[in-house]
Amino acid sequence: MKKSLIIILFAVLAAVAGFIYFTKDDVVFSKETSLYKAVPVTAPVFVEFESLRVIPTENPIVQELAGLDDFAWLVEKIKETDLTIKGDKEIQNDLAKKPVVLALDFIGENVLKPLIVTELKSANELKGFEKLMEKLLNVPVSAFQARKYDGARIVDVNIEAGKKSMHYCAVDGLLIISPDPILVEKSIRQLSSQNITDNSFFRMVNKTVTGQSEISWYINHTRFPELWANYLNPTTQSEVNEFGQTVKSNLKRAVQGIKTYASWSELDMSFDTDRISLNGITAADDSLNNFLAVFEGQEPVSCQADRILPDNTSFFISFTFANKDLFFQNLEKYFEHSAAYFEREGRLKKVREGLRDESRTRLKALVKDRVVAAITSVSGQAGSSSSLFIISTNSENESRASLEEMLQNYAAGKNIEFATLYSGFKAKDGKTYSVYSFPYPSLPGIWLGKSFGFAEAKYVISWDNNLVFGNSQETLHKYLNDMIDETSLYRNKNYIEFKDYNENRANINAYVNVNRIYGMHSTLFNQNISKSLNENEDLFRKFDALSWQVVCEKKIYFNSINLRYSTKPKTEARASWQSDMGSTIGGKPLIVINHTNKSSNEIIVQTNDNQLHLVAADGKQVWSAPIKGKILGEIHQVDYYGNGRLQYLFNTSDKLYLLDRNGTNVAKFPILFKSPATNGVGVFDYDNNHKYRFFVACENLKVYAYSHEGSIINGWAFDKTSSIVTTPVQHFRVNNKDYIVFKDKSKIYIQNRQGLTRVDCAARFENSNNPLVLNTDQIAKIVATDQSGKVYYLFFDGKYAEKKTDNFSKNHFFTVDDVNGNGVPDFVFVDGKELIVMDENGKELFSEKFDNTLLPVANLYSFSGRQKKIGVTDAEANQIYLFDSNGKLHDGFPLSGNSEFSIGKLTNAQLNLVVGSSEGSLYNYILE
Repeated sequence: MKKSLIIILFAVLAAVAGFIYFTKDDVVFSKETSLYKAVPVTAPVFVEFESLRVIPTENPIVQELAGLDDFAWLVEKIKETDLTIKGDKEIQNDLAKKPVVLALDFIGENVLKPLIVTELKSANELKGFEKLMEKLLNVPVSAFQARKYDGARIVDVNIEAGKKSMHYCAVDGLLIISPDPILVEKSIRQLSSQNITDNSFFRMVNKTVTGQSEISWYINHTRFPELWANYLNPTTQSEVNEFGQTVKSNLKRAVQGIKTYASWSELDMSFDTDRISLNGITAADDSLNNFLAVFEGQEPVSCQADRILPDNTSFFISFTFANKDLFFQNLEKYFEHSAAYFEREGRLKKVREGLRDESRTRLKALVKDRVVAAITSVSGQAGSSSSLFIISTNSENESRASLEEMLQNYAAGKNIEFATLYSGFKAKDGKTYSVYSFPYPSLPGIWLGKSFGFAEAKYVISWDNNLVFGNSQETLHKYLNDMIDETSLYRNKNYIEFKDYNENRANINAYVNVNRIYGMHSTLFNQNISKSLNENEDLFRKFDALSWQVVCEKKIYFNSINLRYSTKPKTEARASWQSDMGSTIGGKPLIVINHTNKSSNEIIVQTNDNQLHLVAADGKQVWSAPIKGKILGEIHQVDYYGNGRLQYLFNTSDKLYLLDRNGTNVAKFPILFKSPATNGVGVFDYDNNHKYRFFVACENLKVYAYSHEGSIINGWAFDKTSSIVTTPVQHFRVNNKDYIVFKDKSKIYIQNRQGLTRVDCAARFENSNNPLVLNTDQIAKIVATDQSGKVYYLFFDGKYAEKKTDNFSKNHFFTVDDVNGNGVPDFVFVDGKELIVMDENGKELFSEKFDNTLLPVANLYSFSGRQKKIGVTDAEANQIYLFDSNGKLHDGFPLSGNSEFSIGKLTNAQLNLVVGSSEGSLYNYILE
């Protein structure tokens, strides 16, 4: 907010502030008033205050907004004004009981300026106003400069040595004020010419305002897009559509297209402790080709889009109609008179020719009573979020048959096999569903208009009397599983609470989950707005949900807008972006180096449908590759060719894989194992020359060593273990000696490079399932636990020492590290629902109990200095935790997540945390 605007706002509003403190009588202010005559006809929006009493300064939402610097400054100035009024009875009596109109209008090159209009009944009131201005602005009345303009007297006041100015005029019983003299002059001219009171649509919406309307917003829809355009991202994006046309998209220009939405709206504003509401009517007319008139003659229909949308929906818009024939008739009539008519008709002709069918007629026949478009998972980059477009149909069988007929026609026309447009997906219920490739992704926007233009119809499925289009197969796979699991938006607890504010029936429904879509702000808004949203993120995220509904009744369009405010912490609130992975994440997402751009790292992760995904720093998926089987252990990044280009090495139970950055197999990989592997591959580069050795244990009890090329090394002489090895083979270098270390159920093997025994460990105990850890604090040693949690130090001379700890279950997790930075090993245990951290002597550093069983793993992360933090996951609750060595949670935790997580830098800008979540998304959080 500009301070010049704030100065004028507080100065003029102060003129009626005395009413708050010095009168108890309500003011009944007729809305049929000459104040409107001074409002510029070009103003995109103005607001009318019955009095300052209606500003709820004690409301928690208003108090929260006082956390913004400029807003806090305004509050402080209002207090100063109050004291000034209290100290001067003359000002108080002269300026009580005044309604105020605040209008915003453009001057010059889209520069937005305020104009304030209030009543002025007498010379004494003008004198009182000028006395108040003198005290508040610290400018003597004698320095005010008057001039004549069009028969009126304009007063110019220079503020702060001429750096800012205020201008006002008392004319025709009005006081007109603005920081820009052009607006004052414009209003003076308008008083004697055409003004907004001459507009029949303004009079229509104004007529509905009652004496109970304390704060009323008026929107001039023909100018309103110009206001919005000032705040939107001006970047132009280009892409080639399915018709081979280069299409340029620019939000700032695109918003101009909503000038024809309607004529005027009036919305009454009210504040509650947990929401801001706007309710009122919109005037629209088909003779002006207003889009809203498309719904003329429709009855409101039950709002059920939430029943067919997934739990992770970030935004949706739906059109519902009782009379679909009338709706589509009006829609076509609207487009016939729009500027985009010929472009739309040209594209629909191409669709019709491609499908060899009158697509509009067929689609209209399929629709029952609603169409829905939604964004589910969100990425910070334009065009990389998941979208859905859903048509409700009368019959699942008929709609599927009709869809297949269209696609068969398309295949025949293109001389391709229909089977190439089909793929099967086996969902959670064990059934295989047909997923069809749809050749016209931009159909929703072409057919229904720009409101649906963000939804890409690249693939389509039939589900429960709905045709569901998605921007990717993964989006539809996840959709099917969500519907099977009944994890719809309708069942989301937060959404249910919010939905209580809304109408049960409407014709237009829109919903925004602010916290989910917040990561798109840099895509949607210009740099200044995006910067402000970043700087005040915690505050703005408390406004966590927004809904807008329009109900049509006899050519009158009723609006209901609700913005919810909540002080409850939102664990998803700090997610910079989320990326829909199509399935839940099975392992730990790893932050890996992008050798093509080392300032922008990437993430690699496998999902439970056995797809391996590479995800860019902005959340956009680079590629997905099917892997036959679950990856065992870690994914290693190696420089196979020694040229700085990195690959990904990992194994399943059947094969050893090596993929390049494009997801393509390298050299003669994958390598088929002689026996199924039982552990994740160990990767060793003994001499740091990129000549790798790969070690894998198998069900036949053999431990195989593979050469750099993937051949079994004959010089590895190790025979067999006593039982199965489940943890990776490890390489430790201590005192310039190499140790190849692994374990089975009852023995720890410490071998040399040839597989011969290098250290014969004297300790005999039944091993736990935890990896061995090399610890070099004080003296080098291998650290292990037995099945009861007893800790063993295994020294490289064959000796050992036992460390007493608590008793743990055989399923406990254990690792060792210097957690608190004192140079002494500390033990970290996860056992069932509990995290326990103790020093090597068994003294507890801290413990934490949880409501659910934790994932049996704890990861340690270095932030600064020598101290480390410990991360654990409560997958059942979909929450992750990060503790310091004293058991204190890192600021902002717990966060949403149900997998192990990685912490590192995706870019040079900040520290990131990446984690999978229960709904099948990959989350990227920014850590402070």
